[in-house]
Amino acid sequence: MDGVVHFDWDPEFFRATLDEADIAVLVISHAYEVIYANRYLAERIAGMPQSAMIGMSLPREKTLPDEEMERVVEHTRRVLEQGVAERIENWALHKDGSRRLMYWSSVPAFDDEGKVRHLVAVGMDVTEQRKEKHQLENLAHRDALTDLYNRTFFERRLPEDVLRAKMEGVGLALLYIDLDCFKPVNDQHGHEAGDAVLREVAARLRKGLRQNDIVCRIGGDEFAVILYGISSRDDVGMIVAPMIERLAQAYDIKGICPDLGASVGIAFLDDDVQNSQELLRKADAAMYRAKQAGKGRFAFAD
Repeated sequence: MDGVVHFDWDPEFFRATLDEADIAVLVISHAYEVIYANRYLAERIAGMPQSAMIGMSLPREKTLPDEEMERVVEHTRRVLEQGVAERIENWALHKDGSRRLMYWSSVPAFDDEGKVRHLVAVGMDVTEQRKEKHQLENLAHRDALTDLYNRTFFERRLPEDVLRAKMEGVGLALLYIDLDCFKPVNDQHGHEAGDAVLREVAARLRKGLRQNDIVCRIGGDEFAVILYGISSRDDVGMIVAPMIERLAQAYDIKGICPDLGASVGIAFLDDDVQNSQELLRKADAAMYRAKQAGKGRFAFAD
């Protein structure tokens, strides 16, 4: 005995084993035909009988969303024609219309002459892992008190939006908002009352904004709003004037009615602004001018 366990090659044994596996296994021929798809892939990911999936040809309209088709077909072509191993992540379409995010490792299988015989792909459903990752990222980018985006997110997002606006040739405005008379709330009524006010401020800031506008809490009582695709003073004024009115309305926090307001500085991305730091500096300076002019108002950067 040589101590090595020998198996007789039994295709049915290996086929049955793959059908019990908790991963997706797919084999595709040069004709872009599905030679084999295990039960996990067919039934759990695609939502169809295994017999219906085997023999299908690419494009596989039943198992891929339209927007994924071209990329997946090109991936398949490279593995089969160039004989290279590749990885790809794509959405798979279930028969009931739901989607699962799949991570595939595709390798060419060669014959005795060194030619690619078919493609073998092993896939994992990473939908839940990606969802958890997004949730963790979302927590890292959210202010725990107000659920607005936090300063970390703002410092990442503003440079990205500035660069994108410059490349696309569209406008961008930055609002820098500082509450007026907030410090006495904490000093006289405690931080619990102050926190309640900030949560109400966050709710009022969200109102009247467009769906894609970004609202961030960047300091204790300081906030910023990124208005992408806007370059007119009149358009910004139509957003900011009602915002200031909302923030100046009475706050009734556990019987406390603090007298609050907000000063807003507005800076536009233009040829004189080279980067996000300069845009922020201009908006901040404009905000201080608004405060010096009497608070409860907005000012445009020079």
